[in-house]
Amino acid sequence: MTATTFPRHIPSIPYSDPPSRLQTLDIWLPRPLEETSKNANNAIWLVYIHGGAWRDPFIESQSFEPTIKNLVASHSATLDNIAGIASLNYRLSPYPDHATQPSTPGDPERSARHPQHVRDVAHGIQHLQREYGMKRWIGIGHSCGATLLCQLISHVGLTAELIPSPQPEALILISGIYNLPLLIRNHLPPTTPEYISEIYKNFIIGAFGEDQAEWQAVSPVSGKYNAQQWPEGKLLVLCHSYEDELVERAQRDVMCVALDREGFNIVMEVGDDEDEVKAEGRRVVNVRDLKGGHDWIWEDGKQIAILAAEAVERLV
Repeated sequence: MTATTFPRHIPSIPYSDPPSRLQTLDIWLPRPLEETSKNANNAIWLVYIHGGAWRDPFIESQSFEPTIKNLVASHSATLDNIAGIASLNYRLSPYPDHATQPSTPGDPERSARHPQHVRDVAHGIQHLQREYGMKRWIGIGHSCGATLLCQLISHVGLTAELIPSPQPEALILISGIYNLPLLIRNHLPPTTPEYISEIYKNFIIGAFGEDQAEWQAVSPVSGKYNAQQWPEGKLLVLCHSYEDELVERAQRDVMCVALDREGFNIVMEVGDDEDEVKAEGRRVVNVRDLKGGHDWIWEDGKQIAILAAEAVERLV
């Protein structure tokens, strides 16, 4: 019998019934589940939601592997407080002009439109809670994955039975899209070449339809994040890189305003006295500057691993 090595990777676990190609998740277990269950009330899960403009077939659950490798190599003490790590796939929106893997109208896995993406994420999280006993967890989202986590927390597109319980104690949002109309406005000609502007418009229409009023309604900046809406929420880490070539800094700025409105303490400096999250009723937003291009951040994984390790240590 071959001994199992840890962290143990279990790929392509279906969370839908019947199973489908993209309604799947990967998990990585730092130790046998029965060992974690002894400390289930304290150990924390990390749950990653990938980006890709709701439609890129090449960005999927295994895009979190560089972060996991960095966690294992450089943050072994943090792994002692992690129950498990999950990375979710979800059905994608149409991408008929993709260079090598164009979508077709007959493929239900690549014909999704809001709210199907966020509902898939909700189903995946409920699967983890039901089948793996996930209680405490941190959501990590990149690009539209950050958008999806915000929609999950603010219950945009969710029916009551799809709201995860419990919700995450913290979110780490990286290079996120928080105001859809603003994203379109900031990429209009003549500032942006016409063909680039069309790319932004096409992926928003593909994911949310052509009703621009709906774009604002489903944007994270329009959501609720107060203590009544998100009672478990203690920490939100809002990250962006000046080198990001796809999503501009204004997205982070408008989300800061929205969270301030919802009663969060906005902390710009690490170590600020207002940064404590364990005190009763504390709800903190950390604003962090990262380095590197939009996709390089997850391709490298080092900075995300640091953010995840810091969040775990602050919550345990």
